[in-house]
Amino acid sequence: MPFLLQRWQTRRSWPDLLRRTLSESFFHDNCLSLAAQLAYYFFFALFPMLLVLIAIASFFPLSSLVTNTVQLLGPFVPPEVLAIVTDQLRKVSGGDQGGLLTLGMVAAIWSSSTAMTAIADTLNSAYDVEEGRPWWKVRLIAIVLTLGVAVFILFATVLVLAGPAVARYLANWWYLGVAFQWTWNVLQWPLAFLLVNVAIGLIYYYAPDVEQEWARLIPGALLATVLWLLATLGFRYYVVNMGSYTETYGALGAVMVLLLWFYLSGLAILIGAELNAEIEHASPAGKNPGEKVQGEKRHLGSFVREWVARRQRRGEKPPSAGEVRELLDKTGGGPNDTTRLPDDPRSEL
Repeated sequence: MPFLLQRWQTRRSWPDLLRRTLSESFFHDNCLSLAAQLAYYFFFALFPMLLVLIAIASFFPLSSLVTNTVQLLGPFVPPEVLAIVTDQLRKVSGGDQGGLLTLGMVAAIWSSSTAMTAIADTLNSAYDVEEGRPWWKVRLIAIVLTLGVAVFILFATVLVLAGPAVARYLANWWYLGVAFQWTWNVLQWPLAFLLVNVAIGLIYYYAPDVEQEWARLIPGALLATVLWLLATLGFRYYVVNMGSYTETYGALGAVMVLLLWFYLSGLAILIGAELNAEIEHASPAGKNPGEKVQGEKRHLGSFVREWVARRQRRGEKPPSAGEVRELLDKTGGGPNDTTRLPDDPRSEL
């Protein structure tokens, strides 16, 4: 990992970056409150998302999907969460899965994408920028990301569930022996981990209204995945051995555990984004705080501030990252006296 900092010419060490990440997360960007917001949206998007997953899974040759999924999640997910998810999976999968790809499917995708729009808002806060894209574009990106993440999660699940059977088939077909089966059984978990990392990286890349470099998103995606696994396993241990939510609160206790799990998951995603932002800010080739495009403040300076002020007076959103990039490209890195763009603030100042 140190070679990444050398490549990006980052002025800070990993311990310093992690310290600043935690400081920004808990004391400046209010990630604790933002994680609570994400938990709320995750909760209401859960059941539409399960509907989408079941509909997509109907195209795969998987039998006993619900039973196998429950067995896979059992060692990781708190029992109360597993009970809610299992119940909903059985209800959804009990019907005609082909019939899910109807207007109800469209409504489910729309509802589940609400959580992704909330992630986009919270990631913008992590990068200290305001959303400038039109609402329909944000929603369209959220829908595509929702479907993309669902496919990645499904592939990771299929890899773990169907992996041993596929390994046995290939070993018998190509006469590879038992060693190949054992190798596959070991490698399937890193591959599933990689798929989850890519899914989180896609969220970091497309959800916020900032220009991104894919390589800079790797540390945050890795940190978010590791934190999510540790938080999930630690929370499950606490619930199983120390917690008494269902005994104290009855059926409401399962919902409380589910919301707490969503809260920890959202916090892990936000901390990973904060790490990416700190790496960006510490690199000379990265973006400064509040920039949507690298070099925005250096090349545009007061020009872009006047542009934003004009749009605010008209009740419009700030310029998006795409608009800032277009301005930088048109002006060759900075506006000059002859520059007259359609939204040039100097035409009215």
